[in-house]
Amino acid sequence: MLIELLNSNNYISYNIKTAQIFGLNTAVYMTELLSIFEKARNKDKLIDKEYFKLDRKYVFMRTTLSIEEQLRIDSKLAQVGILFKHQDNPDIIKVDTKMYASIITSEDVILIDDLSRKLGGLNKKDPKESKRQAVITALKNSIQVSNYELLTALRDWVDAIFASPKGNYLSNASVKLFQDTLNSYTKGDLDLALRLVQIATIQGYRDCQWAISVYEKDNQIKKSIQDKQPRVTTQKRATADTVGDKVY
Repeated sequence: MLIELLNSNNYISYNIKTAQIFGLNTAVYMTELLSIFEKARNKDKLIDKEYFKLDRKYVFMRTTLSIEEQLRIDSKLAQVGILFKHQDNPDIIKVDTKMYASIITSEDVILIDDLSRKLGGLNKKDPKESKRQAVITALKNSIQVSNYELLTALRDWVDAIFASPKGNYLSNASVKLFQDTLNSYTKGDLDLALRLVQIATIQGYRDCQWAISVYEKDNQIKKSIQDKQPRVTTQKRATADTVGDKVY
């Protein structure tokens, strides 16, 4: 057990020059991205010959960088042409290794300073998360969903609960219960799952069952309206024979 814990696979090294220019978090993140890229290339799993799929939960487990932090770094790296996202999925990315290498090997001090300013001080330490925000981040990272759209919706739901004026609070257990109830009811129907999460987000429901009740009630009302057939009267064109001479 001790040997497995101390195995080299549990360590991540990083490029010192990258840390100096972009900051420690970005240096660790880039190391992991390049490692994933190399594995995808060796296993012939590249998409369009240069993109690879990123499992953000796996990256979080390996680097402890939250999904928010990963996306923030993505945005900064995209500004300087190091990282590109596939049009079909924001978690399918490409790393321009030539651009990356040219930046970290550059001896142009002015260029490096200008780059740092352009990125808004990416190499500076990030402000420490508040205890409340740290709880929110941890809950978002605990969500077990593979679909990006549903993952985003559930993360927005977590934000909505904490933003509620009622001061609602979530725990890992309540997030898991919400997902279990959602999965059990929707049985893989993505559109239905998104609709239920939307209801829960708008209404500030912690319990998925409440969202389900609203959804079913709404469907019953719609069905009731559809079942009521409108009364139709037959309209005939008047003729000289049907009108007659009597005046009322």
